[in-house]
Parts: sequence; C-alpha cells; structure tokens
Amino acid sequence: MDRKLTNLTEQILLDEKDFIVPAKKIWLKLSLMGKLDDVHFENFTTMLMEDARFEVFENHNTSIMGDQEEDIENKVFFEGPQVMLKSRKPTRTELGNLMITKTNTIYKSLKKAWDMRNTENKDEEDQLLQALASTQKLLRALTKEFTESS
Repeated sequence: MDRKLTNLTEQILLDEKDFIVPAKKIWLKLSLMGKLDDVHFENFTTMLMEDARFEVFENHNTSIMGDQEEDIENKVFFEGPQVMLKSRKPTRTELGNLMITKTNTIYKSLKKAWDMRNTENKDEEDQLLQALASTQKLLRALTKEFTESS
C-alpha cells in the first residue's frame, strides 16, 4: 500500500504547477480519491520522508494567525510540511518567484511589527526601519532580476 500511495503522490507532484507543494494538500487529494484507507497525515508524511524520491521540508511556522493576503488557502488549510520531487529541479523563474513570495511575506510581517511598535522605543523603531528598508531593497532587486530575465 505504501508504494501505491507514494507512486500516486509522485504523479500528483508531476502534475502540480508548483515544484514544492504542501504535504497536506496531497494527502487531502488522495483522501478525496479514496486512496488513503485511514492513513493518518503523520503516517503519510513519514512515508514520504522515507521514500528517496521526495524531499520533505518541515514548516516550523504553523501559526495561522495574522491577516496575510497571500496564500491564505495554504496558510489555513495546508499548514505543515512541504514536499517536492527530488527529480524535478525547479526552474530559475520558479525559484525567483518563491524568493519574491517569501521576501514579500517577510516585508508584510515587518510592516505589521512597525504598526504595533512601541513608539517610545527609538532603538526598536530604528531597527524596524532598517529591516524594512533592507527587505524592501531586496524585494525590488529580486523583482527586477526575475521579471527582467523571464
């Protein structure tokens, strides 16, 4: 049964537009297909980790708190580990888009921290301003690099 599930998982990953996919999204697809037969998510994730075809990345940020607009579906429904096929090497554009998305998320989090800052603590304000400026600069550079080269 394990091999059948991992083969189906491989096919799902080959058909996905993204090179890295939440493991829970795949697990839910397999469940809707009636292929899991009471396989718990944790057991499914372990199967993937033990299969040499897959790379599983733990997502230690499992909080759904916050009002991030991007990837809200992934934040709410698909928290937890992410999986990719080792044989499917991401393109330069895919990696660029991933870096832009992650940097944009960091920038938005820093803006939230700015909005909630202690206005009486000038050191904190200076650090946040520096972090915001650096992140914004990085985001612009990434955007320029990966939109010009596409």
